Amino acid sequence: MKFVSLPAATFTARGLVLVLCFWSALSFGQSKPLPDNVRRANLEAQVTAMEQAFMQADFETFADFMHPDVVRLAGGPDVLAQQLRKGMEEMTTQGGKVNKVTHGTPSRIVSVDRQLQCTVPQTTEFQLAKDTRTAQSTLLAVSTDDGQHWAFLDTAGKDWETVRRLVPSLSREIVLPQQK
Repeated sequence: MKFVSLPAATFTARGLVLVLCFWSALSFGQSKPLPDNVRRANLEAQVTAMEQAFMQADFETFADFMHPDVVRLAGGPDVLAQQLRKGMEEMTTQGGKVNKVTHGTPSRIVSVDRQLQCTVPQTTEFQLAKDTRTAQSTLLAVSTDDGQHWAFLDTAGKDWETVRRLVPSLSREIVLPQQK
């Protein structure tokens, strides 16, 4: 068997080709950031789907849209869905019902600690016996994948510091309405 010696230039060229292929593969795997209009469209579609799931009493799907820490604190998605179902059944037993849930225009999306965050105003119209009432709340929307998927946390009855305990990376740019 005879060994052939390759010139150093050939080895260097092959090494360079391998490095370029490796670099290309790495950079190909990194996607470009989503444009803001796509992030907002995803946010809009997902908050609407969450509201529809709630109105259809599909609390399993609704729980899928909740912030992971809320789901964890509730005991998991199944427990959260059961709690929501039980609450709605109690409301119905007392003659109450939710008539509709809508949302307003999301705030500016801010980036902090590899997350996107914004707020979404939400209005819930419900009926208690013969009295129709409206409740205003603010959802905190958080995305950890550049706006492809959003998770929500209702901030009603919570001040900024309380929400920050649930979401430690909460940006100082996020403005929550004053508690009434």
